[in-house]
Amino acid sequence: MFENSTSSRKKGVLRSETYLTSNYRPEEPVGRETEIGEIADAVRPLMHRHDANNLIIFGPAGVGKTTCTQYVTGKLENQASVKSVYINCWQYNTRSSLLTELLIQLGYPAPRKGKPVDELLSKIREWLDKNRGVAVALDEFDQLDNQTEVIYDLQMINEEADNSIGLLMVSNQHPTRITLDPRSQSRLSCKTLEFQSYNAPQLEEILQDRVEKALRPGTVTDDAIRRIAESVAENSGDCRKALKTLLRAGRKADREGSNKVTRDGLEIY
Repeated sequence: MFENSTSSRKKGVLRSETYLTSNYRPEEPVGRETEIGEIADAVRPLMHRHDANNLIIFGPAGVGKTTCTQYVTGKLENQASVKSVYINCWQYNTRSSLLTELLIQLGYPAPRKGKPVDELLSKIREWLDKNRGVAVALDEFDQLDNQTEVIYDLQMINEEADNSIGLLMVSNQHPTRITLDPRSQSRLSCKTLEFQSYNAPQLEEILQDRVEKALRPGTVTDDAIRRIAESVAENSGDCRKALKTLLRAGRKADREGSNKVTRDGLEIY
């Protein structure tokens, strides 16, 4: 029932499922050159110890917001030696937990639980005075409690420290639904960048790229890839759904002993 012999694996169409999962981060995102350029423009001033252009990046799930943000901040750190921090606000959704995680990623020992916020902010300001600026990506920003307090805290630091924090706030919600009071809105002074849903040609390009990495040569027909791209683009434009559909098709082919993923063998939901 659960045979996993070497010989059976060699005959399968799937070579590595990793490239079809949401955890995989491509070396360079496909089909988002314009958006990548805008994110890069926002944080580029940090290279010269200038204030970054804070940016709210928004759009539906599965359209590349996180992938592109992490790609740009990774390049900023590797090529320009500007520190970057990534924090998921699902996991760190309170003022104290977010500031604590920021401090840890800046290289400080984990502070004791319940440490006053003022002390956390003082340590962050101390780091900025000793180093260059830092790009901070707050993913799932719409899940953060006390958004106003966090933004006010970080912008106050920017006004007082020798170097600054560049904020990249990634959200599924439109910026008008982000709840900041006038005081924080005034200090934030940020631009917005909308990620539209992927269209069929973009999804097809992404799928072609992943097929080359995840499946054996010649095992997926162009017609099958086109069918997945067109169906997902019509319903959601969610890249993750397109990749899951391809993964299911590959597993089905392996399960049935087929050496090809075809249009007729797809299960699209």
